[in-house]
Amino acid sequence: MVLISEVYMARKAMTHELQLLANTISANSRKPLILGDHAAVDAVLAALIYQDNIHAAYFFDSEGEPITQYLVQHDSKFVLQTLQSDFSVANKSLWTESTIEKHLFGSKHISLFNPIFYQNERIGTLYLLSDMGRLHGHLSNVYFAIIVSFLLMISLAWLLAGWLQKPISVPLSKLSALMENISTTKDYSVRAEKVSSDEVGVLVDGFNRMLEQIELHQVSLAEHQLHLEQTVADRTAELRAAVAGLKLAREQAVDATLAKSQFLSRMTHELRTPLIGVLGMNELLMRTSLSNQQQELVDTVQKSGKQLLQLIGDVLDFSRIEAGKLELEFSEFELCELIHEVVALLTVQAQQKKLSLQLDLATEDRFWVRADALRIRQILVNLIGNAIKFTATGSVVVNFNCHQQDDSKGTFVFEVEDTGVGISATDKQEIFESFYQADSASAATAGAGLGLAIVKQLVDLMDGQLELYSNPGQGSRFKVVISLLLVGKTWQVEGGNQ
Repeated sequence: MVLISEVYMARKAMTHELQLLANTISANSRKPLILGDHAAVDAVLAALIYQDNIHAAYFFDSEGEPITQYLVQHDSKFVLQTLQSDFSVANKSLWTESTIEKHLFGSKHISLFNPIFYQNERIGTLYLLSDMGRLHGHLSNVYFAIIVSFLLMISLAWLLAGWLQKPISVPLSKLSALMENISTTKDYSVRAEKVSSDEVGVLVDGFNRMLEQIELHQVSLAEHQLHLEQTVADRTAELRAAVAGLKLAREQAVDATLAKSQFLSRMTHELRTPLIGVLGMNELLMRTSLSNQQQELVDTVQKSGKQLLQLIGDVLDFSRIEAGKLELEFSEFELCELIHEVVALLTVQAQQKKLSLQLDLATEDRFWVRADALRIRQILVNLIGNAIKFTATGSVVVNFNCHQQDDSKGTFVFEVEDTGVGISATDKQEIFESFYQADSASAATAGAGLGLAIVKQLVDLMDGQLELYSNPGQGSRFKVVISLLLVGKTWQVEGGNQ
């Protein structure tokens, strides 16, 4: 910091001295410049010979043309390099147009362009070049003084350290050795020896108090560890008992689920046999001569019986799925034909509600696949039937498309879109749960709540994806994506829509 201050002050002093010299020369040269007396101006510059630090000087007229010059001969290389730098094209305005003085600084020189005025009119410019010799000499003295002071301080510090070392370093060395021993042996019962009452003695007292606190903490920690081990042992025993209880409860729940599934399976089988007999007898009765009222009653019995038979089938399928006993039965069939059959089967149901049931095949190829035709049919019947049930007016559209992956496998997309009541955000979270009824379901449309649950289980069984897009009052769209094995070849479909 001292060195920087010295450099700043020395350069400031040289700059001020150069400025005073320039002002003096400018004042003595103002009249000769006005009169055009170049000899007198030259004589003024000649007086610079007594200024050892001035290496070059120039007078320029008001147009920036040189009038006279002063150059020293003993350091021409320094002068030439500096003049080339100062009189560059970029600095031309300093001696042709500038109205204020300008200093140029280098590592070895200071240059000054000083404009000369007469009655507020610039009549010329004075250029002075000064070296930095005195500044460097002054700084050399400062460097020397700093180095000498530094060496004296080091010597004094060394002497003081040698004088003060013994009463401080010896106790500290003993303390350091004791610390190393404690770190190795972990014996916190030892204490440091106090030999004085000064700052080192205070440090020893503090170290001994720290050892005492650590020793007490070690005892407390050991007791806490014993207590913690006992607590962990107790908690482990409780956890093992809880796990055993949960395992037993799980086994009981599995047994109960299995018993329930077996019961449902047996009951549905038992219910289906007499119900099929009732429907058969009812169909025979429908073929006899009946009055209009009797025909209407028989139709109601037939319709209710078929709904009950469908419900029993759903319960049976659900019980098999829940028990993990439903297995896919693979066969080879033409997929587009199956879709046409399902749509044709449900067209009558849609017409009874005056709804438009449309089939849109995005592909013109018939795909022969190896899959479970019964379960794919069941998925489509449930989705399309559900859409018809919850749609009062408008239409139900069935879309089918295929994104073929390779020669042996294809990804098929089924979409069922309706213009029905839609599904709320709350219902969408649980719509695929078993026995769930949406809030929008009325008494006329309510069912057992198994259709969508079975669809979800079957799609998962086929490693497929089931997605739902719906908003209240804006209809619903169910999307099923499944991958099926391709067999045989594909043929074009004659006509894409139904």
